[in-house]
Amino acid sequence: MVLIGVLIVIIGFIVRINPLLVVTAAGLATGLLAHQSLYDIIEQFGTAFTTNRYMAVFIATLPVIGILERFGLREQAESVVAKIKAATTGRILTAYLIIREAAAAAGLTSIGGHAQMVRPLVAPMAEGAAEAKYGKLPDHVRDDIRAHSAAVDNI
Repeated sequence: MVLIGVLIVIIGFIVRINPLLVVTAAGLATGLLAHQSLYDIIEQFGTAFTTNRYMAVFIATLPVIGILERFGLREQAESVVAKIKAATTGRILTAYLIIREAAAAAGLTSIGGHAQMVRPLVAPMAEGAAEAKYGKLPDHVRDDIRAHSAAVDNI
């Protein structure tokens, strides 16, 4: 009977109810059927939130990045790099890798990331440097640059 929470989640998702409401209701129902006090259930929700709060910070950054991309962050990054004659794809990716490694050595592993840095900034800068040097890039070269940009983010 304690697994009623799983059934609540399945039904809630089938009916397309707000996922936060469904999961909260499932947690409350499961806790109450397990004979836990309301205080204990709320305490478990709070503990889960505080141990996983970095997820909320990550989710909060995505709309900001989306708005910046909507208003031309990608294009601006490409044009700025295209104006720098010494900038090459390799130099940009190497510089980003060094920055990521230094940040990780200092314990700042959450700086950067594919959604926050690579897609909106690093890849367009690397593509802009290649376009400035070689002109219009074929799609397979553009895909390779994006793949290498994502690779240097992995530390």
